[in-house]
Amino acid sequence: MTYSRLKMMLKEHLALGIAVYKGYVDDPRNTDNAWVESHAINYHDSLGTSFAKFPLKISTKGEATDVQWIALDRNLDLYGNHEWILEKVCFHRHAYNPFSNQVKKQLPVIS
Repeated sequence: MTYSRLKMMLKEHLALGIAVYKGYVDDPRNTDNAWVESHAINYHDSLGTSFAKFPLKISTKGEATDVQWIALDRNLDLYGNHEWILEKVCFHRHAYNPFSNQVKKQLPVIS
């Protein structure tokens, strides 16, 4: 596949995203003078035929250098209010929500 074809496919797929959240997020690095903001966009690939074609090898000077596709799981160590953002996506997509109160009530208590 050529670079121009990949670029065109990516542009088409990114146009299908749904904005989920944009704004302030809870973060221990936040101060009165500086804070973290996120822009979360949901790209749904139910058949695995779209974004699966794009490897997640990102070269960046920021913090997110170890990027990968992962399954949504209640045991994820999420940062800030990212759990709340993922709950919104689950609700919007009518998808299984491992973070819902109903699921948490079903979990065994470990002492």
